[in-house]
Amino acid sequence: MVDGHEKTVTGRSADPRTEIPCIVVDLDGTLLRANSLRLFIRFMARKFAREGRVVPLVRILWLLAARRARLIPHVGMKYPIHRLAAATVGEDELEEFAGSLRGYVCAPLLDELSRLKGEGWRVMLATAAPSLYVPQLAGHLGIDEWVATPLTDTPASYTETRGERKLELALGRAAAKGWRIRAVATDHEDDLPVLRLDGVRRLLVNSTDRLSVMMVGLGLAFEKIDCR
Repeated sequence: MVDGHEKTVTGRSADPRTEIPCIVVDLDGTLLRANSLRLFIRFMARKFAREGRVVPLVRILWLLAARRARLIPHVGMKYPIHRLAAATVGEDELEEFAGSLRGYVCAPLLDELSRLKGEGWRVMLATAAPSLYVPQLAGHLGIDEWVATPLTDTPASYTETRGERKLELALGRAAAKGWRIRAVATDHEDDLPVLRLDGVRRLLVNSTDRLSVMMVGLGLAFEKIDCR
């Protein structure tokens, strides 16, 4: 809060007249009608089973079971899986996986992105998903830029690209490209920091009732896209 008012973050850079408009798009539940990490874990498990690699397969199954039993946090499951994937999944396999995600794409949203690109806009994918397969997916879908969760050397430094961190990275990338964030598409309240950018168009895709109520409470106008 600032002086009793909600603080609004601006997405503008030095000279808006020379900037290219950009839309920031969430991945899981927004551009995809699915969770890409869950699909990737299944992809890895099938790969290890097919190759007869018992140790990594058991490792994945243990991590999933531990997470389901709440013995470890989400990041405690995600980091070792991200690290294992980086060491065992090849480029061709990442391309194969990224291609398989096309079947989960939200068609109405993709159509809107294509329309905006036709008007000169740029599309930035901003996601908490592991950075491992995001470049390949961006290539398949014609996305101009992306930010995702990078793999780090230690679990302690592993920070997901969500919330304020996503806002920071998206603004930084847009500024570096000479873009101005003019629209945001998401399904989740984690993206409220990005949704609160000043003067943006807000597209809620299959959004939760909780997010809609929060948006109304904050006085933020929005549109809805249904991909179910």
